[in-house]
Amino acid sequence: MVKEAKIQFQNFVVSESHIVFREPGQYKISVNFNPEGFILPNLNQFHLKLQILVKDEENKFDIDLKSISIFTYDPEADIEDLKTHFFVTNAPAITFPYLRSYISALTSLSGMPTLTLPTLNLTGLTDVLRENIIVIED
Repeated sequence: MVKEAKIQFQNFVVSESHIVFREPGQYKISVNFNPEGFILPNLNQFHLKLQILVKDEENKFDIDLKSISIFTYDPEADIEDLKTHFFVTNAPAITFPYLRSYISALTSLSGMPTLTLPTLNLTGLTDVLRENIIVIED
């Protein structure tokens, strides 16, 4: 029997996109994330704001993207359970491939060599995101 997922992905939007390309060459990249979450109980939605900062260690380029991913959840769901597991683990994992693809396209179209980020395990964001979740009541 197939069970329906606790959260449903609805939309992904890049709200800001900045790229600075200084020089071509081989890159040693660092990738950092700034996650924030917003629960909108009246809409049964969770919004994941995820900023990704990609930089070359020798300052050859930097990329700063801000995205918003919208998820819906069952109105009968236990919000605390969702905050503990699905919002902090699944939502970033679902969002990352969209960011990864966007960065590849952005770098390819900008004239710099195409940057394909490696597949990353985002479980390290769990605690930070859990601390940065706000419930917005109307």
